[in-house]
Amino acid sequence: MNNSVSVGIAVQADWDNRHFSNSLSLNVRRLFEFLLQFETSTKSKLATLNEKLTVLERQLEYLEAQFNTANSGQF
Repeated sequence: MNNSVSVGIAVQADWDNRHFSNSLSLNVRRLFEFLLQFETSTKSKLATLNEKLTVLERQLEYLEAQFNTANSGQF
């Protein structure tokens, strides 16, 4: 009787460990998928911001050139 109780306890402990491992594995997978999605989204947003920044830099360079041209003609 004592042996069957210890076997039952061992089986239950094994079942609990497997359940914990499966839950942990599932959550790690979900976290990994979230991080991949986040990376993709972030790269896309950064690329868009980079394009906008490039346009603004070109506009600023153009305005600086116009300003310098106008200023050099006055002196």
